[in-house]
Amino acid sequence: MSSISPIRAKALKPGDTIALISPSDRLNISHARELARAKSVLTSRGYQVHEIFTPDTPGSIQSSISNRLSEFREAFMNPSFAAVICTIGGTSFTELLPGLLADKELHAAIRAHPKLVLGCSDITGVHWFLYGIAGLRTFYGPGMLPELSEPSGENSMLDFNVRNLFPAISTVEPIGDISRSKFYAPYLSPYLEEGIPTLKAGELLPNPGWTWIRRGKKAEGRLFGGFLMAMVRLAGVRAIMPDWRGRIVFIETAIGDGDVKSGNPLHRVQAAIADLLAQGVFDEAAGLVIGRPYGYNTPDELEAYMAVIRGLLCEGQMATKMDFPILFGVDFGHTLPVVTLPFDALAVLDGENDRFAVIESGVIE
Repeated sequence: MSSISPIRAKALKPGDTIALISPSDRLNISHARELARAKSVLTSRGYQVHEIFTPDTPGSIQSSISNRLSEFREAFMNPSFAAVICTIGGTSFTELLPGLLADKELHAAIRAHPKLVLGCSDITGVHWFLYGIAGLRTFYGPGMLPELSEPSGENSMLDFNVRNLFPAISTVEPIGDISRSKFYAPYLSPYLEEGIPTLKAGELLPNPGWTWIRRGKKAEGRLFGGFLMAMVRLAGVRAIMPDWRGRIVFIETAIGDGDVKSGNPLHRVQAAIADLLAQGVFDEAAGLVIGRPYGYNTPDELEAYMAVIRGLLCEGQMATKMDFPILFGVDFGHTLPVVTLPFDALAVLDGENDRFAVIESGVIE
């Protein structure tokens, strides 16, 4: 558990340079058109963009690890970069942890020149690493693919993403009440499926809204969490394990293996939450927020998902041990559109008034 005092990056301002890295999946070449579209979202707001990417040697795991470590180091050692955005998540960030944890010079540079960092999914590991070794507060929010490369337009998924991103990273005002989308995309962005036109928008469904699985008492706590399956994998890395006491924990789940129409199977979700429970994550938690789960779209599917939460955290012996509020269905994680959540920022959960708000800025002037 980290005992380092937290630090925050400066709010982004026009003219700042943003470094792009791919510390997990490597789609820079195969999805160059979409990446270019995402870059234009940043440059149109006056930011400079510097993509850091070296193609990996095909079939070589070590080539990819070496390249990704070098790219990561370049992004965080260069004081001219104000921010780092991860292109996309994946499954392989933990391959970098032995090298990153051993790099004391890198740790010192991260703390000496705090950068604003953004990403989600497997990038959970990046966030935990940066907070664990340097106390750097980062942001769980849009990556370049797909969140910032969606088709544009009024009331589009991209419009919601950027309306909730830029106030969080470019102003010292707290985010305040968390936004709620009117519609959401139930499945993976079409351009990520082979052969689909790059600018085709996906199907949209009405957002079923938030559900308070347990209202509990009004709670305040500092946000921490990420992608559920990555959190379970990271639990054994002692150097970056957070102190969960008093936290408002946030979790979300992803696309199922081999089927873009389904989410993480319910038995895996149940097992992962049970793992967190056994690890003591919820023992002294202030609250729990769950992102709208990918692949769970019908009322019956959503109810089955929530039944797992109730069964593990609201029934049996847990009912007498825990009474913190639990909010389900918030716009973050493996869904579109998404809000941006600042790690370690103070937040409020108030079930009686149907309120989830971030009351502390994730950046400084």
